[in-house]
Amino acid sequence: MRRGKYLLIGVFTLLLNGLNEVNAQPNTLYFLKGVPQTKDLNPARPGIESGFYISLPLLSKIDLSANTNNWSFNDLIHRGTGLKADSMVWDFKKYLGALGKNNFLMESAAWTLFEMGYKKEDIFYAFSWTEREYAEPFFTKSLAELLYYGNEPYLGSVYQSGYFGLGAAHYREFAFTYARELKKGIGIGITGKLLFGLAGAKTSGLNFIMGMPIDGNQIDVGATGKALFSAPVDIQLLNNPNGYQAIAKNNFGTGSYLANFGNPGLAVDLGFTNKISKKLELSVSLIDLGFISWTKDVNAFTENGHFIVRGINLNTPTSTNNPPTTTDVQGLFLAFRDSLRTAFYPNQNTKTFSTVLPVKLYVAGEYKMSEQVTFGGLGRVRMFNNMIHTSLTASVNARLSNKLSMSASYSVMESTYDNLGFAAAYRIGAVQIYAAADNVPSFFEPTTARNTNLRVGINLIFYDEVKSRKGVYNRRPKRAGPGCPLVRDNL
Repeated sequence: MRRGKYLLIGVFTLLLNGLNEVNAQPNTLYFLKGVPQTKDLNPARPGIESGFYISLPLLSKIDLSANTNNWSFNDLIHRGTGLKADSMVWDFKKYLGALGKNNFLMESAAWTLFEMGYKKEDIFYAFSWTEREYAEPFFTKSLAELLYYGNEPYLGSVYQSGYFGLGAAHYREFAFTYARELKKGIGIGITGKLLFGLAGAKTSGLNFIMGMPIDGNQIDVGATGKALFSAPVDIQLLNNPNGYQAIAKNNFGTGSYLANFGNPGLAVDLGFTNKISKKLELSVSLIDLGFISWTKDVNAFTENGHFIVRGINLNTPTSTNNPPTTTDVQGLFLAFRDSLRTAFYPNQNTKTFSTVLPVKLYVAGEYKMSEQVTFGGLGRVRMFNNMIHTSLTASVNARLSNKLSMSASYSVMESTYDNLGFAAAYRIGAVQIYAAADNVPSFFEPTTARNTNLRVGINLIFYDEVKSRKGVYNRRPKRAGPGCPLVRDNL
């Protein structure tokens, strides 16, 4: 057992080192035994069997996640070959080949500062305070192709950029969980969440269309869309004869930013479990169904403009050069910029707006192969920015002892098939350390990874001896007063 302990510590060290390489919750955590935080994926499945737990303040749990629609950093920048073998090179053409029709980069992070929970008989309660952030820029392949090839391939036709933009937020979450085991093997759970937005961004309908005649002597451009922000920055658009001028004033202060409770929101997690038989359990959950209403420090911009670009004439007939060329290139580009400002003048307002959270749907089944080992299957659907992202996970889960539990998984995520996951929890007295990841190889090759995530956390768990006497645990502890919390070294 001592050898196994050292092996597990090595695994945890490896996962924690990977924290610096990734930037939300691993599917592999769903079936991990003995960890209270499984309630975060389904509030009807609290991992604690009986008693009280409190997560280590400020280090309760950390979630990091990043994924794309099957492109990686290595597709854009990688080590060269031949004479450039000792250098990193840009390879935008390779990057274009890896893109799909619609593309995104989703990253999220969460830091739980405090969490506690209690289960007595069939009822479970929990509370947590978590700081969360997410950002998801999205764009089309045609927009990336325009940046690389220019407008020449589209001469004599109409170019459409498709929709592009961003959804992002930093918000505070206070979560209250209630779960109960009903008769006939049915369990229900609900988590109510009180949210406060600190900063947010949302775009809607951003796109542009360009019409270009075959001779290429002009480009007819039309642009529409909205951009909405809530942040401690004051933005003003001033109109003048040369178009608009944007002035931004930074009002950021650490204390006032962190104490911001001016953007309220609500969310809910719903969970359900059903033990079909002694060996089979089915479960379903809906996570982060909610919104934030942004009412403070709002800046909203709406664009619906049209402009004809006739190009920049570098020839000046009065020039003494041969051929006659201008010497004031900077002046020509400044004049071109001013003409764009005159054509595109966004309408600014400070009206409130709302954003929805990235909502997740989990559907799972778990089959007990023995008292220690189960097999789990999990499907997850994430919905955000009018896009649907899916993943499928199969895992083998083992409660190797009352101290140690592990899960090993394989996942298909965003059309990637190389996601090998691992999760483990280990207890020393009352202290439990756990970690979970869906794609462990991504820690070794972060530049080629399409999906990566990590959760780590520390709990202090105190089991209830009265529950133990009813046969919940395999070994009976030393006798103590009825109902007294007990720290069990053998768990």
